[in-house]
Amino acid sequence: MKIEPTAIIKAYEDGQSLNAIARTFGTYATTIKRILERNNIELRHDGRKEGEFYVEDGEKLIEWAESQGRLVTKAELAHIVGKKRLSPSYFLKYPELGRYIEISAQNELQTYYEMLYKWLQDNHIPYKPNDRTKLGVSVDALLLGKYSNVVICISEKPKCISKNKHRASVRLKAKRAKEAGVTIIFLDKEYFRDLNKIKDLLNDLKK
Repeated sequence: MKIEPTAIIKAYEDGQSLNAIARTFGTYATTIKRILERNNIELRHDGRKEGEFYVEDGEKLIEWAESQGRLVTKAELAHIVGKKRLSPSYFLKYPELGRYIEISAQNELQTYYEMLYKWLQDNHIPYKPNDRTKLGVSVDALLLGKYSNVVICISEKPKCISKNKHRASVRLKAKRAKEAGVTIIFLDKEYFRDLNKIKDLLNDLKK
């Protein structure tokens, strides 16, 4: 069976281990490793202990990204450390790096993304944008620190997606959150009139 490299790369960059990917594709971890290496993917150390990650230059990347005064691309960050691709390990060890990454979004929702991320930063709430690790599907913000079991999703429907598809996406995220024991906060446009309402939701979670 021919294995599509792009599927392997996506699974690995979503945080899956070599062994997990190998099981999915019915092959060996060494085969997966060779495919990643041939495609210039920087391998992370999945056998990490006590939260230790073997990633260098994370602080350098954060300092550079902050100095740009704009959102940057993963390709730009990879170039800074002399890589063709940036290993997911950087975002595992330095999750705050994610706040500086440019995320492709529907134009009509971009303002909501910018408002949400600015509010989180202004309120000193660490987060990782566009995260897939918690639920296996993309959420707009995975909160970190004391709210590490909370994810936030903007529930407004992009114009290019049908109502049925959008509802199915929302239901799937809610279902995955329930199964994982994760609290999911859906934000509609009314919340963006006063994002401080999120504080009330977070405070309720601590009670």
